[in-house]
This record gives sequence, structure tokens and C-alpha cells, in this order.
Amino acid sequence: MDVLDRVAGPARDLLARVDVLLVGNGAPPGHPVWPLLRQVRALPGDAVAAFVAVRPEPLAAAGAALRPQLDGYAEAVDVLAGRLDWSGPAAQAYDAARRTLATRLTGGGDGGGAADPDSLAGRLTATAGYAEAVAGWAALSRAGLAAVLAEALGSAEAVTVRTAADAGPGWSAVGQVGPSGSVAADAAATIAAAVLTAILEITERGEDLLERWRPRLTPAGGSRPADVAGPGARSDGTIRLRY
Repeated sequence: MDVLDRVAGPARDLLARVDVLLVGNGAPPGHPVWPLLRQVRALPGDAVAAFVAVRPEPLAAAGAALRPQLDGYAEAVDVLAGRLDWSGPAAQAYDAARRTLATRLTGGGDGGGAADPDSLAGRLTATAGYAEAVAGWAALSRAGLAAVLAEALGSAEAVTVRTAADAGPGWSAVGQVGPSGSVAADAAATIAAAVLTAILEITERGEDLLERWRPRLTPAGGSRPADVAGPGARSDGTIRLRY
């Protein structure tokens, strides 16, 4: 359990109230929350819930699990590099085949030095590195989002939202809270703007991470998939929050 897990429960309740106020009362005209809602295309509660489900531990473990397999590639290349005790056309054909295979495995042909990025070992190294990089992004992003949620929970706006939620029976239906509705709507919009700004920054950093790694994630065969899975925005500008 990390700091985001600890604040997620109280934040879930607050953001549920914020979401209802936004749906039922809207936000003041010109409020910064409007462009954020259009970009993220999710209410704060839904956006946070989606990101809380992103865990860095499985990603880090996946990257760490891949790296020991590199020893197998190096060992295979060492075997392929052994001296031939026979000669003739068959030996020459075998020698050419084993050199091709060794190059395919590590790119170097002799198992020495760093693997060629286009070799199988190079691609495995890139996959492990990408998984570990995404794990780092997830861990830092979770800590940053937790800080934003903690600040929201202790804000005057949170008090206003909670007070409005308890002011009348109309709350559970459409978020209408009587004369204090405009004040509550402004408070909810302010909290929503802070949370959605954090979510948008997280996804933009995730997209930047994917773009930095994309050249190294080209699959064997030379073609690159149109949509390498990553933690950022889709090509149409909408935010991808599922992993």
C-alpha cells in the first residue's frame, strides 16, 4: 500500500460529491474546469479511479523477470561460436547458418559486448527497460496524484462540497442544493480542475515516455504496430486511462 492507496478512500467520497455537483449544477461559465473536462473526457472521480488501478509493482517485476533471459541468448551465442572440428561443404553451410543465428540472437555474432538493438536480445532488453520505465512513471505519478488529492481533502472547497451535500434531499438525485448551489458548484469545479490537471499532466508524461521508447519497441520483422500500448493520450486527443 502506498500513499495514494491511503488517500484514495476519503478522496473517493469527496470526488463522488464533486461529480454529482458537476453533473447536476454544472460549473461557472469560463471556469478552467471546462477545457479540462473536454480534454480528459471523464469526471474527476472516474479519472482518479482509473489511475488508482495502475500499479507499478507488476510492471517492475515483469521487467526484472525478462533480464535473466538475456543470459540464455549469450550462452547460445557462445555455443554457436565454438570451433568446428570438421570441414567441407556441409561444414561451410553449417558455419554460415550458425553465424546468421548468432547475429539474429545478439547482433554481435560472438556474444560479446552489448546486444545490437535490432537483435532478439536487444529487443528483449528494450522491452524490459520500457516496462521498468513505465513502472517508474506509475510510481511517481501515484505520489503526485496523492499529494493533489490530500490537498483537495484539506481545502475549504472540500468543506463547502460536503456541507452542500448534506444540506437537502435533492443531493442524491441531481446535486441541487438550494441557494448555496452556486457556491457549491464553484467549489466542486475548483477541486475538479485541480484533480483533472494532475490527471492530464500524468497522461501527457506517459505519452512522452511512450514516444521516447517507441523507436526501441519495433517488433522483429521491422514493422511497428500502429498502437504500441502505453500510458498516454490516444492519437485522436482523448485520454487513455486503462492499462
